[in-house]
Amino acid sequence: MKFPNLRGFAAEVVSRHFNCRSIESIFAVAFLLAVASTFAGCTSYSPHSATSEAVLSLSATSFNFNTVAIGKSATQTLHIANTGAAPLTLESVTLKSSQFSLTGPSVPRTILPAQKVDYTLTFEPSVAGNAAAAIQIASNASSSPAAVSLAGVAEKAFAALQVTPSSISFGNQKLQATSTQNVTLKNTGDINITITGVTAAGAGFGFSSLAPGSTITPNQSLTFQIWFRPQASGSASGHISILSSNLSAPETIAVSGAGITSGTSSTPPVQHSVALAWGPSASSVTGYRVYRDDGSGFLPLTSVIASLTYTDATVVSGATYHYAVTAVDSVGDESSFSNQATAVIPTP
Repeated sequence: MKFPNLRGFAAEVVSRHFNCRSIESIFAVAFLLAVASTFAGCTSYSPHSATSEAVLSLSATSFNFNTVAIGKSATQTLHIANTGAAPLTLESVTLKSSQFSLTGPSVPRTILPAQKVDYTLTFEPSVAGNAAAAIQIASNASSSPAAVSLAGVAEKAFAALQVTPSSISFGNQKLQATSTQNVTLKNTGDINITITGVTAAGAGFGFSSLAPGSTITPNQSLTFQIWFRPQASGSASGHISILSSNLSAPETIAVSGAGITSGTSSTPPVQHSVALAWGPSASSVTGYRVYRDDGSGFLPLTSVIASLTYTDATVVSGATYHYAVTAVDSVGDESSFSNQATAVIPTP
């Protein structure tokens, strides 16, 4: 049997008001696809129109950068994906902010189904306080426009150096014999600290393994040695000061010891201590710094401490000491000296 041309056959049956039941089975599928919309009365076929569209999906609709120091930055990644069945066109991705920024593929840009593009979000604060912004995303998706919120807190950068221990007693040492102890410096702030100088005061005291120009990054530690080599009999005291332009005041390690001509270095000399106490500041502060004057001017005896008491166990017999305390706030600003306290150490 010779079959007629499908197009001509469709036109012919339309003009004759074709009866659905007369279609030969071998033409049923092809013919119905061609003329189904014409024969709404055919009970054997129900037309169906499948639609497809682009769907914009975001990895997150909000990003919180938490706390970032001024001068530092933090980044997060935004994924924009097409989870629909049609191409997604990003028409614009905009962010208006002086503290947040966005980098990534240029727009307009087409994202095929099951594909994605990544954008890097950066929070680099310049002003202390809370910060917020929003990204606006325009596309051909039905959900357009989409928005992504950004938030963060900017804090003033500060420098802080923790010294451990803050004082050293070498005890009795034979003349010309050298004893050493380790000291660790830890950067507990959020900016680099560069050592600009190290000074040693007091007969017989010195340091090694710490040179000007050394830089300690945040959370990094550095260990060096302090030594005592007495040149004469009797008690000795002094201090090692760490200088940095990043610090508001030098960090100082108090040192003491005694030179002897006989006996063992393990026998400690007669020890005294001075117990200090003060009242809290009327303002909001993070801690206090104790200063001591042993005759050469006031120098820091401690780093910033939260306590309202401190015991100075580095005093020597027969000496007179003057003490003062300052208050330090959260941004590192320091108050003027408190009233002075004087301690006279008895001679054994």
